[in-house]
Amino acid sequence: MSIDWTLYLVTDPDLAGGRDNVVPIVQEAVRGGVTVVQLRDKEASDEQIERTARELLDVLGDVPLFINDRVEVAAKLGCHLHIGQDDMAFREAREKLGEGQLIGLSIGSNEELAAIADDARPDVIGIGPVHSTATKKNAPAGMGTAAAAALAHAARERGIESVAIGGIKTHNAHELAGSDFAGICVVSDIMAAEDPAAAAAHLKEAFHG
Repeated sequence: MSIDWTLYLVTDPDLAGGRDNVVPIVQEAVRGGVTVVQLRDKEASDEQIERTARELLDVLGDVPLFINDRVEVAAKLGCHLHIGQDDMAFREAREKLGEGQLIGLSIGSNEELAAIADDARPDVIGIGPVHSTATKKNAPAGMGTAAAAALAHAARERGIESVAIGGIKTHNAHELAGSDFAGICVVSDIMAAEDPAAAAAHLKEAFHG
């Protein structure tokens, strides 16, 4: 399955001004150039996640949809899945999701990358936080562009695609241009933007250098 990871949007209902605004913002962001979407809403029930995911599937077309953490919902809808280090074991996630969908995994250190088994590899990893961010509660301090790029290089040498996440904005996305990252993950710079389509276009242009 070939995916364009260039601009990966992670949703946030608070930054959107409420859950009802998530789908319209995503639609605009995709129009501006978002290539992958992850539905992330830690406070929502499985029923709410499923409802929003169905609405997104109706409007995303060929843009792939990942669901954060809720493996049962992802399996039910045939969506891809993203898990963090504290969500569930990768093998358990793969067993529940099946082989037909992709799984992304959050990575924040060399140790976490090294812990990935060759016979249980995620399809993509999110490396970060690159910069310190207030979007994710209890997130560690940013590792910096150089450290993140080094992790991306190590992942690429193992044949694992990676995207950068954490504090990535229009003004600093260019720092990752030309690195081994396949793309950038963005939350606030799109979800809280007055013009999500324009924000997406500017981010994509900045990353491409």
